[in-house]
Amino acid sequence: MNETRLLYEPPGPIGIVRNRWYAVGGGAFVVALSSSVLYRLYQRGQFDHDRWAVFLNTQVWSFLLTGLEATLLVAAISGILSFAFSIPIALMRVSDQPIVKKIAEVFISAFRAVPLLLLILFMAVLLPTIGVAWPAIAFLVIALTLHHSALMAEIVRAGILSVPRGQGEAALSIGMSQVKSMHYIILPQAIRRMMPALIGQLLAIVQDTSLGYIIPYNELLRCSQLISTYAPQSLLQAAFVSTLLYGLVSVILMIVQFRVRSRVQGS
Repeated sequence: MNETRLLYEPPGPIGIVRNRWYAVGGGAFVVALSSSVLYRLYQRGQFDHDRWAVFLNTQVWSFLLTGLEATLLVAAISGILSFAFSIPIALMRVSDQPIVKKIAEVFISAFRAVPLLLLILFMAVLLPTIGVAWPAIAFLVIALTLHHSALMAEIVRAGILSVPRGQGEAALSIGMSQVKSMHYIILPQAIRRMMPALIGQLLAIVQDTSLGYIIPYNELLRCSQLISTYAPQSLLQAAFVSTLLYGLVSVILMIVQFRVRSRVQGS
């Protein structure tokens, strides 16, 4: 399937040359800026052996990988729950019933508007005051699920609306109910079309798990902070290593997203 261009036309010969010069200039700027930052870090001794020696300890890496495992666990649970809740919310959003549609709109608007950090604090601080004594992972999962299910619901809604109306009308014409038409005809096609966007949303969930450090929940960011407390001279180094681990997970998800998008566009 050819890619549809909605926002721009393919560049001509002059535009191609201009874009290449922009790419060269932008690349040169990034290289110069990176070199300047690395040189300043070198001048301040950030590459000295004693600042990195803490990462020669296998127990430190075991602690960091435990934090990474906790991050992936929260992201997986929150991603599954967010997707599960987003489908009924999206179906309510496209409903013909005004009240049902309004309820979904209020839910989406509310949890998209509230900052995720405040939502996590609300779960972890206020709920225990009414006797809800759950572990930190539960509060983090609930907050992430509420926030990202609202975002995913809009993705699912867009996927449903992208399916041609004739698909549903054809199903109704052969005697299928609206529920069966949605379940067997529209949703399977919509889910296939929105898979790249859903994987991108999962990437956002992985990154948002870092907010769990305020509860506190021992995810990757908090583990790196605890390491820098143990070795204060390695504060920047601990942040750099944790960033690399986050980046590794992000790269894997981006590769999966690219392959899924290629398969969807090629079908």
